[in-house]
Amino acid sequence: MEHIQDPTYNGNVTVHCTYEEWIAREEEQRKQAKEQFKDNPKACARKLYEIATQHTSGGRAASALLLSLWNEKFVANIRDVICNLDIQNTEAAIALLATLGPGHHLER
Repeated sequence: MEHIQDPTYNGNVTVHCTYEEWIAREEEQRKQAKEQFKDNPKACARKLYEIATQHTSGGRAASALLLSLWNEKFVANIRDVICNLDIQNTEAAIALLATLGPGHHLER
């Protein structure tokens, strides 16, 4: 039996669930995020901009990604970007990169 924080209550209530239920919940969140950002680069950029204005590691990663896509002289480490964003924001980054296509200034 795993203990996780229920996102419905912003972590204020502990919900008991199995590992499989927790994985299913995470997978559902990923699918919802993927559908939200599918074929909508403006929503992706807006979401990443909201994150970039925060003082967190995710904000640093989002701002690095947006800057590298905008400025040819700046290179973002894509591994750092993906690892520092949560599931929904990672889907926004992937959808934005997929829309813009290959060849952008990202360190691989």
